Amino acid sequence: MLPTWIRPLGLAEHVIVGGVLTALFAALGTPALARVVAVAAVGVAQGWGERKFKKAQGAPWNGVLDTLAFLPVPVLWWLL
Repeated sequence: MLPTWIRPLGLAEHVIVGGVLTALFAALGTPALARVVAVAAVGVAQGWGERKFKKAQGAPWNGVLDTLAFLPVPVLWWLL
């Protein structure tokens, strides 16, 4: 069972956004590692903007989980 501050739909949304950003960066010819770093930076910025690292319920793990939720697609793309 997940903690109440983790919404599966929210995590799925983050994965989708990470995938779209990865595809966009790939279409622009960005190297694979740069895509991972760029998508991670978006995840950190989003978590920081929503204060998920300090003020949100479950902080700082809420922010860390949000950032990690952006990364499955770029990391898999990099590995493949």
